[in-house]
Amino acid sequence: MVGKSAVYGNLRMEEKDLLKKSRQCFAGEDDKNTKNGEVFMIYFLNNCSSEGVLFKTIKEITADLNMSHAALTRVLKTLEDKQFIYRRNGIIGLHQK
Repeated sequence: MVGKSAVYGNLRMEEKDLLKKSRQCFAGEDDKNTKNGEVFMIYFLNNCSSEGVLFKTIKEITADLNMSHAALTRVLKTLEDKQFIYRRNGIIGLHQK
């Protein structure tokens, strides 16, 4: 679990709520993808701006997390398909709902 309880300004959500919602995206996925998803979300929440945007390349993220490119891509695709995150021009952001 993430140590801080930040509220993301324009999202009006706490980290614990964002983690809970992200876990729902991986319901029905295999255990490995679910674990990778949680690891990524904790990393995302610890490294994103207060607006919920992460300015890191896939290469930087895979190196930081010691995760394969394919595993990270599966996680991002799952979160993107569930409209939890978006990827655009080298950034990863949380969808505002």
